[in-house]
Amino acid sequence: MRKLTILVVVILSIGSLSSCGDTNPEIGKEELLRNEVFVIHDEVMPKMSDIVRLKGGLIELQTDSTNDAEVKAALTQLEKAEDAMMGWMNNFTGPEKLRESKSHEEIMAYLQNEMLEISKVRDVMNNSIGAAERILSDVKQ
Repeated sequence: MRKLTILVVVILSIGSLSSCGDTNPEIGKEELLRNEVFVIHDEVMPKMSDIVRLKGGLIELQTDSTNDAEVKAALTQLEKAEDAMMGWMNNFTGPEKLRESKSHEEIMAYLQNEMLEISKVRDVMNNSIGAAERILSDVKQ
C-alpha cells in the first residue's frame, strides 16, 4: 500500500512539473482570443430559450393573425437565428485541436474569423428576437 501511495505521489509530481513548462506565449494568445470569442457566445447562447419562447408565441398568433406574412417572416428569422447558433457551435474547433495541424498564425486567423462569425450570429439572434417581440407586443396592445 505504501509503495502505491509513493507511486501516485511521484506520478502526480511529474505531471504537475511537466505542466509548468507549458507557458508558451503563443498558446496564451490563442487561448485569450478563444476566450474573447466565447464571451460573445456566452452572451447570446442563453437567448436560445427566448427564441424558442417567441417561436411558440408566434405560432399561436399565426392561426388567428391578420398579418400572417409578418408573423411568418418573423418565424423564419427566428429559425435562421437558431440555425446560425447551432451551426456555429457544431463547426467551431478549439485551438487545442487545431494545434495538431495548424501553425500559430493559422490558428489566430481562424479565431479572428470565428470572432466575426459569432458576432454575426449575435446580430441575427438579437434582430430576430427584437422583431418577434415587436410583433407580439403590438398584438397585446
